[in-house]
Amino acid sequence: MTPQEWRQMLGECVRDLFQSPEMEQFYSVKMTQRRAQIYLLQLSLYVRKRRDFWPQVAANCPEFDVKQRIMSHEYEELIEDEHSKHGHLDLIFRQGKEVGMSVEDILAAEPLPTTTAAIYAWWWIARNRTWQEAIAASTIAEWTNDDRLLGDLGGGNCTRLYKNWKRDLNFSDAQMPNFTAHSKADVKHSDMFIDVLEKYVAPGREQDVLTTAKESMDIHRAYFGGIAQAMEKAA
Repeated sequence: MTPQEWRQMLGECVRDLFQSPEMEQFYSVKMTQRRAQIYLLQLSLYVRKRRDFWPQVAANCPEFDVKQRIMSHEYEELIEDEHSKHGHLDLIFRQGKEVGMSVEDILAAEPLPTTTAAIYAWWWIARNRTWQEAIAASTIAEWTNDDRLLGDLGGGNCTRLYKNWKRDLNFSDAQMPNFTAHSKADVKHSDMFIDVLEKYVAPGREQDVLTTAKESMDIHRAYFGGIAQAMEKAA
C-alpha cells in the first residue's frame, strides 16, 4: 500500500479508539489532584514498558535501516530531544511534582490490573508477531497524540488532557510539560515508520498488519478504561 493508504487505514483504527465508550468515559472524568496522580502513575509504567517493546521489535527485525530508525526513536525517548535533555520520563517526573509526587513515588508506581494486562499484551505482540505487525502496533500508539488526525474529535490524548487539566486544576503550560511536549513530539513520531510499512510489508500481508494494529488499539481501550474507572472511584 502507499503511504497515504497506510495512513488512512491505521488512522481509522485510532479514530475508532477515540470514539469508544472507554475513551469517552476517560475524558469525561473531572480532574482532581488524586485523579491526576493515578493517571501519571499508570502513564509512567506505560512509558517505561514501551522501552522494552521497541527493542524487542528491533531484535526481531533483520533490516538494518529499520533497526537504525527504531534506535533513533528510542534515543529521543530515553536520552534527549528538543523537549527534554533527560529523556521523556523526566517530563512525567516534572509534571508529577506539580500534583504532589516525588520521583520515588513515580518509580514505585503499582499497576492497575488492566495496566498489567495491557503491558503483557503489548509485550506479546512485540515478541511474537512478525516485526512488520509489531512495528504497526507500536507506532500507532504515537498516533493517539496526533491532532492532525484527531482534531475534529477534540484532539489527541495530550491535547485533550491539557484542556482538562487547565480547566479543572487551573494548570499553566509550564505545569504540564508532558502534555505540551508530546502533543508535538508524537506528531513527528507518527510519521517515522509509514515508509517502513510501505517498503517492507509484502503484498497480501497488509491485512495482518492492520489487524494487529487494531488489536493494539483494543488493548489501549482496556488500559484507558481501567484508568477511568480508578479515577472515578477516587476523590
